[in-house]
Amino acid sequence: MDPVRSLPANLVAAAVSTALCLAAAEGGARLYASRLGGVPHTTRGSIVRYHPLLGWDKPPGESAWLSRPEYRVFLRVNAGGLRGPDRPHAKAPGSHRTLLLGDSFVEGYTVAEEASLSAVLERRLQEAGCGTHEVLNAGVMGYSTDQEYLFYVSEGRRYRPDVVVLLFFYNDLYHNTSADQGKPYFDLEEGRLVLRNSPVPAPRDGGTVRRPEPRTLRLEPWRGSMALRLLSERSSANPRLHRALALWGVVEPPRTEELSPDLWPVALGRRREVEAMWRRTEAILSALDAEVRKDGARLLLFYVPEHSEVDEAVWEATRRKYRLGRRAPGFEKVHRRFQDAAQRLGIPMVAPHAALRAAEARGSSGYFRHDGHWNEIGHAIAADGVARFLRAEGWAGCAGPPAGQSAALAETP
Repeated sequence: MDPVRSLPANLVAAAVSTALCLAAAEGGARLYASRLGGVPHTTRGSIVRYHPLLGWDKPPGESAWLSRPEYRVFLRVNAGGLRGPDRPHAKAPGSHRTLLLGDSFVEGYTVAEEASLSAVLERRLQEAGCGTHEVLNAGVMGYSTDQEYLFYVSEGRRYRPDVVVLLFFYNDLYHNTSADQGKPYFDLEEGRLVLRNSPVPAPRDGGTVRRPEPRTLRLEPWRGSMALRLLSERSSANPRLHRALALWGVVEPPRTEELSPDLWPVALGRRREVEAMWRRTEAILSALDAEVRKDGARLLLFYVPEHSEVDEAVWEATRRKYRLGRRAPGFEKVHRRFQDAAQRLGIPMVAPHAALRAAEARGSSGYFRHDGHWNEIGHAIAADGVARFLRAEGWAGCAGPPAGQSAALAETP
């Protein structure tokens, strides 16, 4: 056959083949998006109710399913308003208790109860021969350090814990100075904490229980194509690839947002406001430590790294999303400052950066990519870090760590 005469036919065949492949890809993408919309899906969050002192807490005995694209979890609140097995305030003779304070990272609503930090930590201590050891999960979605302190003095101490572990996340800094979302906060007057917005005004609905609510998950096509929409979503995990594809117009350009106040500590500027956040936070930590010591217990601080702190690609995406310059100090500044505060206050601190980075390097991230909270791997890493520290320091009511291990577990990046 004459090559010249066959060229048009070959071009037509190639064009038809390409069109069929693109049509098949688009059809598959639309089918996937349709099926995704049919999967049970709920708004993000736990089960909460209005509380005049704390702003909100978890209602005893309530339960619900939480369904998100990355997880599906059954949530149950015990008789004491905590997540986990029912535990009376009275502690059994000879038993040892650890109370966890924190926000959604502690509550762990993104994983099954048995995979949460509290449950894994309890198993680790039991397996280590630490006798009867109970770990109580007092984490509540959205709590900041001030609410955790108020919970301890009003309710947590009634459980007679031997150890109190407070988990700190970067956004606690801003929320420790704010009544946003209907919460109390503390002012500092001549070095003294003064409680504000207390009692917290009741919400308009009268304080009814709020739980995950069903909703339809919809993906909007990009430039009329669902395949390009899915490509945009998948490539967003790789900022360099995403930017390159955006230049060709095949994915949606990276979105930018205004810098919210909770991110001021990781950016340049706002020095006066950020210093006020740190002074308030350090005063609350000092007050909590004093109350814990008064009860004959010990306080341990745990720094929760944001995903950006252990994955450079996530930090790059975050930096561009909020238009942070390359000189922005980032979350590392928050970690160092928190570490300095813990040293000044004489409170030990654990920070699991090294273990979380190692998991990222193995391709087994401890975080959900879109949600940003810990997955089962992250919860297990956190539990291991706390368990090793408690054993090394003799705080777990059992023998110390195996030979060669020490208390140098407050990992630094």
